[in-house]
Amino acid sequence: MTDEQKKFLFLKQIKTLETLKEHGAISERQYDISYNGLINKMHIKDDELKEWLK
Repeated sequence: MTDEQKKFLFLKQIKTLETLKEHGAISERQYDISYNGLINKMHIKDDELKEWLK
């Protein structure tokens, strides 16, 4: 997986989580757990995360 593919997939997943949270389908805690789980499972480094979320 290229860095661009990784970034695209991560941002797409975060958007999905945000939508679920906005509609009350998941709680803030569930969002946080899933968000942090994505970061860990996708081996995203802090510098990547900061760059992607600008």
